[in-house]
Amino acid sequence: MNKRTMPRKKEDFGKHFIERACQQIKEIGKAKELYRKVYGMDGTDSEVQAFINRLNANRANPGLDYIGWLVERLPELQEKTLGEFFGIQKGRD
Repeated sequence: MNKRTMPRKKEDFGKHFIERACQQIKEIGKAKELYRKVYGMDGTDSEVQAFINRLNANRANPGLDYIGWLVERLPELQEKTLGEFFGIQKGRD
């Protein structure tokens, strides 16, 4: 890809970033526990499943607004650097 061209959201460029972000969020706890932490209440089985599907990088592509909203609700993620959160290694092009 030409470095001067801005990638479009529908392109796979950067898919590894969303995969890593979703992984970081899901590692906090099991589905029901994570739902409870984010929404402050228990969810039905279908609500929890829809929530987890939205964090599956192969099924969905959550936007930065949603990812940011989740980080606001999950203090475990607030101390991570962006590099840690997105799996960016130093010296990577």
